[in-house]
Amino acid sequence: MLLIKNGTLHDGKRGVHPQTDILIKDGLINTIDSSLEAPDARVIDAGGKHVFPGFINAISTWGAYGPAWDDNDVKEATDPVMPELNVVFAFDHDSMVFQEAFKYGVTAAGVAPDPSAVLGGQAAVFKTYGRSPYKMLVREKAAQVASVTVAPKEHYGKKQLMPMTKMGTFSLLSQALRKASIYDPGKEDASYDSKSDALLPVLSGDTPLFVNCSTKAEMDGIERVLSPYPEIRLVYTGAYMIDADRENVKSKKCQVILGDMTEAIKDDSSRVDYAGVKALIDGGADIAASCCGDYLAGGKENLLWNAMLLYKHGIDSETVLSMITSTPAKILGVEELIGSLETGKHADFSIWTDNPIERFTARLESVYIRGENLLEKERYVSCW
Repeated sequence: MLLIKNGTLHDGKRGVHPQTDILIKDGLINTIDSSLEAPDARVIDAGGKHVFPGFINAISTWGAYGPAWDDNDVKEATDPVMPELNVVFAFDHDSMVFQEAFKYGVTAAGVAPDPSAVLGGQAAVFKTYGRSPYKMLVREKAAQVASVTVAPKEHYGKKQLMPMTKMGTFSLLSQALRKASIYDPGKEDASYDSKSDALLPVLSGDTPLFVNCSTKAEMDGIERVLSPYPEIRLVYTGAYMIDADRENVKSKKCQVILGDMTEAIKDDSSRVDYAGVKALIDGGADIAASCCGDYLAGGKENLLWNAMLLYKHGIDSETVLSMITSTPAKILGVEELIGSLETGKHADFSIWTDNPIERFTARLESVYIRGENLLEKERYVSCW
């Protein structure tokens, strides 16, 4: 057992609880209260310090994209429509250890195929430390990922293959959805179609569709293509030009994962309407922060940098914290396990000298996954 005493607890759902204790048992949060006692527990005094849920990067290629450009297992690059691909088989725990994202308080990440395909495959959720991909796995097939930005046409256009234009991108997406909508694997004479089969959970709403987009025109196009399929749960990712007038977000029919706003390669990140984002969140919209976009190889510090940038532009720090904890957990479908400090959830949390969203001087003192402090643990050396 482990007992964290006297910390200022930020629960990830915009609640702050001074002088609060957390009792950890068997890797789970057992009790949260003040003045807890547990004679058999190891006691950590967090007096004057801040306790946060483990941060969650909603979309990344961490663990599947190595330190060299050649170590790329998330871009199949042979077909622009590959919804049947499963990123679990691209994930390498050694590569994740190389990233050491946990050193910035990140304890879980959505891992997705590269956004250069129109339909790229199935994303999953992993913890950021472990000795086996399958022990680190929190949820398989958490989302189907798609992209309608310049990324698919840049990749396939160079090969003189479709899509070379936005017309081609949206045509391929429409065709794949239409084909899946009339696919019936239960028919006696039906032949197996792996692509359509992989899209059936998307059409039924069981698996969300994460669509990488940047501009308002791309978002409008997505809405038009998806209009015949009302059950699809759309999540805009990247979404740099989202604003307060995006009706399907305002009405909570659609969720958003903001892209990496520290990205210097493209100017899309400079177009973010922070006031509009704040208005949507204040209206109850689900908007997460992340390191996603057309380029998914962001470093371990990028998620926290994005959080700081949101705070700098007027979004209060507890709301920003929810954007990298409880909201991505909700969007990824793992909110019953991680994303906030609540009884019964995984003991994934970090202790800081100050609030790192508000102050650059804040230092990470410890970070826990399932109640184990990774900064104390004797970690194995990555093969990289």
